[in-house]
Amino acid sequence: MDLDRALDLIKKSRAKIVGVQIPEGLKRMATAVAKEIEVKTDAEVIVSGDPCYGACDVDLDLCRAADLVIHIGHSEMLEGDQLHDKVVYVEARMRADVKEAVENAADLLSTRRVGVVTTVQHVHRMEEIVEVLETRGIEAVVRSGGDRTRYPGQVLGCNYEAARNMDVEEYLFVGTGQFHPLGVALATKKRVVAADPVTGNVSVVDALPMLKRRYGAIARAGDAERIAVLVSKKPGQKRMDLAKKMAALGEEHGKKMVLVYLDRVEPDVLVNLGVDAAVCTACPRIALDDQTKYPVPILTPPEFEVLMGERKGDYFLDEVE
Repeated sequence: MDLDRALDLIKKSRAKIVGVQIPEGLKRMATAVAKEIEVKTDAEVIVSGDPCYGACDVDLDLCRAADLVIHIGHSEMLEGDQLHDKVVYVEARMRADVKEAVENAADLLSTRRVGVVTTVQHVHRMEEIVEVLETRGIEAVVRSGGDRTRYPGQVLGCNYEAARNMDVEEYLFVGTGQFHPLGVALATKKRVVAADPVTGNVSVVDALPMLKRRYGAIARAGDAERIAVLVSKKPGQKRMDLAKKMAALGEEHGKKMVLVYLDRVEPDVLVNLGVDAAVCTACPRIALDDQTKYPVPILTPPEFEVLMGERKGDYFLDEVE
């Protein structure tokens, strides 16, 4: 993590109050970061204590309270609230060597031409990933991820444009966790091999359990009469037009729909509203990752269209574009 650019901008802007926003996995470094900024710039530092899940999740209240906000861990999105002009993005990169994991993954790949994707934490290793594959006689295809991502081959939990529309039959995901490779599999309907540079573990992604859970959620929402359409206040997640479209669709089918504008989606919100189901137009991961937390089924917009009989065919992954 390189704070030099942020420190330089703080000095040049003569910011007196600097906000710092750090994701949960890196929160422990907040004290050290705040102290370094204070010592090197004489600015007062306020650290956001709220959860942070991505570049889409900028703390707007902190932006209003501070002259400049340092957002650590994510790459900048090329869209968002006008308050983003006050935000400096400091990307966090993992030092883990990717070579062993990619070597192990090469043994699981079944084709000689694969699409390669990763997250911002490992995107600086892309040339090494491509080089390892080429030494094994495998052609690596890397493409742009569009306006929501900054680097070729970069995917987000809500956007897989870097993987979609590739002329390949198989993908290699390099990174930690299962959500992103699952997203690639659901978005492309292709075989995905996941390689974890931290553990060295490799695996072929099985999307079937996730698909069963999602179709189960759709089935459980079948008898719902009162349905909330959740709209996020977060600048990178706010999809009001889509939410209004979902509300209108439900009303056309005789459902009692209500638009709910909120900062964070929590189980108590749905309990207090007394609804039977919800359609989430905020982060797609809320429905896919966290369904078990909620007392009622939470559907993505494409899943709600399936429920209303407006969408048929293969499962369609919700993405924020």
